Amino acid sequence: MKIEALINLLFIIFVPLSMLMTVIFQRVSVAYINKCMKSDGVYPPSWDKGLGGSGPFYVCAIFFKRGRIPTPLFDGHLVPKYARIIDKILAGVYLFSAIGFGITVVLIAYFDPY
Repeated sequence: MKIEALINLLFIIFVPLSMLMTVIFQRVSVAYINKCMKSDGVYPPSWDKGLGGSGPFYVCAIFFKRGRIPTPLFDGHLVPKYARIIDKILAGVYLFSAIGFGITVVLIAYFDPY
């Protein structure tokens, strides 16, 4: 298999998957976790409106202990407490698709013939 065919295959797989997972993770998991956190008095980030950029923060808070440390941008200490099994699965697929998308973009830039 030529490298161009591999890059095309990765592009066809990871671009739609990353777009789809961005929407699904935000609408299902982040919405549920925000609702549960509001009951404890912790509100979602004020800078995140709509389909915002808080998804990566939630993924980091679910998988990495360092992502749970409260910062001025995001307070993620309650995220793992309210994350259901489906939220962890969606976060894993979201992380996998983001890493795959990043690798695909790097490969496209590296092997660009122009």
